[in-house]
Amino acid sequence: MKTLNTYKSVLILALIFLVSSCTNFDEITDDPNRATSVPPSMLLSEVLRVMNNVGDEGPWSEAQRDNQFWAISFDYYGDQDYNWGSAPLRYSTLSNVIAMEKEAANLDTKNKYGALSKFFKAYFLDYMTKRMGDIPMSEALKANTTEKITQPKYDSQKEVYVEILALLEAANTQITLAQTEVGTGNVEGDFLHEGDLSKWQKTINAFRLRVLIGLSKKTAELDVISQFNQVVSNPSKYPLMTGISDNMVRKFADENGNQYELNPSNYGFNRNRNIMGGTYLDILKQNNDPRIYVVADPAKFYYNAADPLNLNAYVAANTGDDQGAMQVASDQGKYSYPSEKRYYSTYSGEDYILIGYAEQQFVIAEAINRGWITGDAGAYYNKGISASMAFYTVADADVATFLASSNITYKGNNTTGLEQILSQKYVAFFQNSEREAYFNYRRTGIPAFNVGPANNNGGKIPMRWKYPQSEFETNKTNVDAALTSQYSGSDDINAKMWLLK
Repeated sequence: MKTLNTYKSVLILALIFLVSSCTNFDEITDDPNRATSVPPSMLLSEVLRVMNNVGDEGPWSEAQRDNQFWAISFDYYGDQDYNWGSAPLRYSTLSNVIAMEKEAANLDTKNKYGALSKFFKAYFLDYMTKRMGDIPMSEALKANTTEKITQPKYDSQKEVYVEILALLEAANTQITLAQTEVGTGNVEGDFLHEGDLSKWQKTINAFRLRVLIGLSKKTAELDVISQFNQVVSNPSKYPLMTGISDNMVRKFADENGNQYELNPSNYGFNRNRNIMGGTYLDILKQNNDPRIYVVADPAKFYYNAADPLNLNAYVAANTGDDQGAMQVASDQGKYSYPSEKRYYSTYSGEDYILIGYAEQQFVIAEAINRGWITGDAGAYYNKGISASMAFYTVADADVATFLASSNITYKGNNTTGLEQILSQKYVAFFQNSEREAYFNYRRTGIPAFNVGPANNNGGKIPMRWKYPQSEFETNKTNVDAALTSQYSGSDDINAKMWLLK
């Protein structure tokens, strides 16, 4: 597979393009002293690079600590608090998406890039709005158009999600047309699905289900349930992922800029400060989950070679724990660390899933549990667990034993069954899918997140991020109006956005 490292030249081109983004793109192409076009394949690679910016939200990043998958013991390298600042905007990337769409329309009447551009618009709008709330949309990126809007208004979160869902419907329609004309490949610059449009279409529809389930509190205001039914009931029109081979993943390798976060070179640097998090590891322990032996090492202090599978030797730290006490216990070998064999023996580690099959199956199981659609929620729940187990190459016999255990056997379309689905979905999100584990907790309260003395946010897990300071400097009237309409004028990280009410 081609990797991000293959596309280093894209960064140079992208910087040139972004520096020029203050000028109308038509003016750029008419300038005889400039290149007359930017290949859509180059723009696609740059968009994917941003989407795959795993340093910010990838494995063992701060995002995964916020998901409570791990804890950090050294205060010199980071903290445990939830006193969040601002979230990033993605309008520079969206300008590349729009340019890609425009260039593709000029060069390719089949417009396979145009189909992907609609997905990216939906993806990045969702990325921003679920972090902050209302965002500029209808007037965004119009500074260099005839309208010359330099201070765009904020659209309501409801309006944003109406547009996101419309974009995903249009993306599915257009990518179907592209496949009938060009087949499943021929998308240059695609290092995620290697140009396979059939996999892209499955990703688009799986993402649409993610968005729809995220709107579970808004079924009375939007046609969430009918759209969910529409997608799931018509696989010929809306194909979905059929296995983990359809996962959208970032692969790592032993090359500059593309090494897994935990690797042999970093062993001495971060091995003894990344501690398995209690919210995650305790779920594995309670259910005698075979994945625990794959992802974690037992605490040396409690390990007994004569009883190597004793779960009592797997001890986690809580996200809210005081770091001083945590460091003392860590030095004494009383905590479990990430598996040395899995994460530190190679530079490839494990694939980083952005959108995956296991999540899709849990989403469908939840929809059935909630009564949105008919079907066997338990079957989809089991498929989600099995898919996650397959990712960790757990033996089939161990998977069967796990699924048959009393804690795991699906308890039916009730509150207990829903908690099972959401808990196992959380487990499957371990070290992947950006902050989806947190967003699912925020929406449902499952699993319960740990709060302790290190919280630094009044004993609360935040509900949102603040708007960037740049908005207050360049678009103050509109951002202030958005805060007034949503959060009583305060850029409060603990305030609830429309999505959560």
